[in-house]
Amino acid sequence: MATGRVEIDGRVGTEYGISVYHGHVEPDFPYISACISSYTAVQAPERCVFAQLVNLGAFLLGANIYIRYLQMAEVLGLLNASSGVRRANRVSLILGWLSAFGLTMVANFQTVEMKAVHYTGAGLAFLLGMVYCWQQTYLSVRYSRWSLVAVCQLIHSIFLSICLIIFVISKTVFKVKEAQGHGTKLDTLRGVYLTSTVSEWLTAASIVTFVLTFYRDFSRVELKSPKVRFNDRDVVLQDYRFGALSSPGSALPEARQNGHTRHV
Repeated sequence: MATGRVEIDGRVGTEYGISVYHGHVEPDFPYISACISSYTAVQAPERCVFAQLVNLGAFLLGANIYIRYLQMAEVLGLLNASSGVRRANRVSLILGWLSAFGLTMVANFQTVEMKAVHYTGAGLAFLLGMVYCWQQTYLSVRYSRWSLVAVCQLIHSIFLSICLIIFVISKTVFKVKEAQGHGTKLDTLRGVYLTSTVSEWLTAASIVTFVLTFYRDFSRVELKSPKVRFNDRDVVLQDYRFGALSSPGSALPEARQNGHTRHV
């Protein structure tokens, strides 16, 4: 189930390739939003492919987050953890789901049409995604000390935070200077532009690879499929009795009522 973020990263390359092929974006080192969710994803077929893949990726991500929550809830129960730590685990579930929901907002509300909603979704995906990573790192360091998984999560969280800060600062500087007429991304502002785009991609990559640190824990848990039980077996047999009668050689099962056997 650790494929949610990997699938999301894969759709970025797919969307970018489609955009370049149709001439909707230049073959450059663009912002993620420039090649999948800004001015290219409002055109077909990018818009359709983008929304479909991101929604699927967000669903897989939400499933990963839920499984991680259940796994940690069992661990904390075995360790008789305090109520505060259990609450932190529940909060991480909510933050993770909000981050996944932000991805669907990015996919379904393009920048050109609904910029405020699009950027709100991006903020949920990136900022809350970073907070979620730090919360998971805290739980790992606290209860498994400096294991390999905890160290990897700590490195990921630190690197993610640095990249996100650099991205926010550099993109703000680039947009302000571009608006003031100090140049474009192709000349004098090339350096700050590339700094912002590279840091954005590294931020996304850090979040993608963070979920892979769950692999070891996920390999030690077992998920059981949900089961359906009838409240009243006799009523169900009565509702579907014609299907049994129409099958050659089939016979209706016997049901019991008031201690006596009867045929339905």
